[in-house]
Amino acid sequence: MKHTREDIILSYLIGTLSDEEACAFEKELEVDKEINHLYEEYRELYTVTGELTYETSEVENSWNAFQHKITQPQKAYSLRWLKVAASVLLLAALTVGMWFFGSTDISLTSGKVVTQEILTDGSTIILNSNSHIFSEKFNRNHRELSLEGEAKFKVTKGENNFVVHTCNGDVEVYGTQFNVCTDSKSNFTLIELYEGSIGFSFKDELKMLKPGQRLILSGDVLSILSFKEPVAWLEMISCQDAPLSYVLGQIKLSYNVQFNVSSRLLKERYTLNLPKDDLDACLAILNQVSGKNFALIENTIVVK
Repeated sequence: MKHTREDIILSYLIGTLSDEEACAFEKELEVDKEINHLYEEYRELYTVTGELTYETSEVENSWNAFQHKITQPQKAYSLRWLKVAASVLLLAALTVGMWFFGSTDISLTSGKVVTQEILTDGSTIILNSNSHIFSEKFNRNHRELSLEGEAKFKVTKGENNFVVHTCNGDVEVYGTQFNVCTDSKSNFTLIELYEGSIGFSFKDELKMLKPGQRLILSGDVLSILSFKEPVAWLEMISCQDAPLSYVLGQIKLSYNVQFNVSSRLLKERYTLNLPKDDLDACLAILNQVSGKNFALIENTIVVK
């Protein structure tokens, strides 16, 4: 069966493409302006419908609201937009069935671009570049995901807690907004809580966080600190009193590079902001602040 571009876009939005298919689609987005434009149309509408809490009445309300918009005399909508809207609303209706009657596999890989996804429970994930989040079974009774990389979460309240598994422990969520960054290779996890309440399970202990607190776990060393400004990785690589392992981990996510630095240096702490579109400038700023000589050799950051 041949799939249309619209089929592929919708599958990408709900995360049903394989990793290889998603990667191929992201590459096509970068070079094909027409597909990119169509994708943005679908994504805008899917974002609106994805904010449903997936009650049947709310699907109907969204359709009624959309009908009201397109019948306004001052705006003209193309047949293509109507097809997009109908497809997305159908997608929302199908998602209702998945949410109430079964489970869905989740496997999202962001590639080189930041990606926003809306889960079947209405929760929103903004996935940083070169990050991966997955779940073999996600439903109303089993809201658990595994994360490698970094993501911001806005979690809807449900009958069961929302859990994010990291390489160092589990984040237990009780309806909230927060950020998680985790890297299994450097054994590092950073969590920031913006509102609500979360707990982090580490070595059979549950560490509770309050809004405005940041948890940093580097190796076996865990600390909880207050912060004034959240990590701003959507605009830049922002590091505030962060260990070098976190700084390099953020560069790794943004530029898809590796690093090979001694564990002693990885514990040193820095406060700095780095660009997300110029690796040479990143390393120059890091060298200036740290007083060291970081360099990129065969796609790996080392200290010369």
